[in-house]
Order: sequence, then C-alpha cells, then structure tokens
Amino acid sequence: MEEKETNSAAGGCEIGTRFEARLACVPAATACLVAGMHAAGAPPEAVLRAELILEELVRNTILHGYRGDSGQPLWIAPDAGGFCYTDAAPAFNPLADGPSGIAPDPAKPVADQHVGGAGLPLIRQLSSSIAYERVAGCNRLRVAVSASA
Repeated sequence: MEEKETNSAAGGCEIGTRFEARLACVPAATACLVAGMHAAGAPPEAVLRAELILEELVRNTILHGYRGDSGQPLWIAPDAGGFCYTDAAPAFNPLADGPSGIAPDPAKPVADQHVGGAGLPLIRQLSSSIAYERVAGCNRLRVAVSASA
C-alpha cells in the first residue's frame, strides 16, 4: 500500500490509496476499503457487498488485466456510498465486455461446474450501480452499494 493520490479530473473520484497488483495485497486492499467505508458511515451490509465486489475486481485485474502478480498499480477510494476502483490495465469495461457468465447448475457436483465467468454477474448483482470510464489510460469504476442491492 502506498500514498493516497488525488486527481481533480477523475470524474468525481479521487484516485485513492495505491496498491501493487499482487494477490498477496488483496487482504490489505479489502481492509482499506472496509476501514474507509466504516469511517464514512456506510451500513455494515453495504460494506460486506463492497468487499466481495472489490475482491473480484482486484483478482480480475491481477489475473486477467496484468496477467499475474506485478508492481503495476491499482487504486481504491472508499466512501459511504461505495468506492472508486482504478487500474492501469488494458481497457476493459466489465459492464459491456466479456462473457455474461454461466450460472452454476445445482444438479452438478462442484467438481463438474464450469470455472470462470461468474464474477462479472456477481459484481453487477451485488452493486446498486456501476459506472465505467476510461480516463488517462486507466480503467475507472465507480461502484455504489447499499444494504440491499
């Protein structure tokens, strides 16, 4: 985790706290989110939703955007209504790009379930709203969460 950065041209989001894109940093990134949302007065249920969304975003950025652990940046800026998430990975709009996801089949054993593709629908379902923009070579998501999506 590094310094907090801001950018007035960030579309209403401050850039936030910078983390290196490493799977080992996921717990610190989620702790930053949780602490920031709690401090801002977010309801506990909203914080739990945001935590799940953030973990999915961070893992996708690391594994798919940066193609593995790296020193590349990602930023998190929590507030009472959710958070702003920014990465410098190649352009990817999770609202329009990628697979729609495959729902698990409850009749199949876990070992036989399709792997992958469920994260994007999960992000959409757990959030109240999401806005994506590509700003200065970065992906920026403004994720709003509430106690009930």
